[in-house]
Amino acid sequence: MIDRRTFLKLSAGALVLTAAGALTGCGDTVIDKTSGVAKIGDVTFICTTPFLGGGLGDGIVRQLTYWTQFTIQNHSTIEKVVIKPEDITCIFREADTKETLYFKRNELVADPGQTVVYTGTNGKKAFYLETKEPVPEKNSTGTYELRVRYNGQTAVFLYGNNGKNVTGSVE
Repeated sequence: MIDRRTFLKLSAGALVLTAAGALTGCGDTVIDKTSGVAKIGDVTFICTTPFLGGGLGDGIVRQLTYWTQFTIQNHSTIEKVVIKPEDITCIFREADTKETLYFKRNELVADPGQTVVYTGTNGKKAFYLETKEPVPEKNSTGTYELRVRYNGQTAVFLYGNNGKNVTGSVE
């Protein structure tokens, strides 16, 4: 497991490379093999392997946190994508435990023809969820189910305890 500082450096580097590719017109976003993908209409959602935090890992009870890089590719030439915070939730399950994590930032927006990358816990493009109350459970052996409602459907991203990949689907 990497520490938070290393994770943030890697995320910033990935963001710079993604932005450089977008600015130079180097094609569409490259999808990592470990990322989950869900397509609803003209919109593709991509969720990378998350960086998890919180719970009882260091002897301190605190909120569970789920943060990841989340990409919206809006292939529509007309419609703007707007996703409200209440339309983004995550469910953590471990043995007999079920905790709901809530999106902590503003709405997600992608204009027609735009690809927008949200990542980390800071800034205007932050993407993370937390439990409302501290929880004592460990978060290393459970599963996380990220749910994003859009246009009457739900993009579902499942991150299991194998710690290797995210699967995406639409309900």
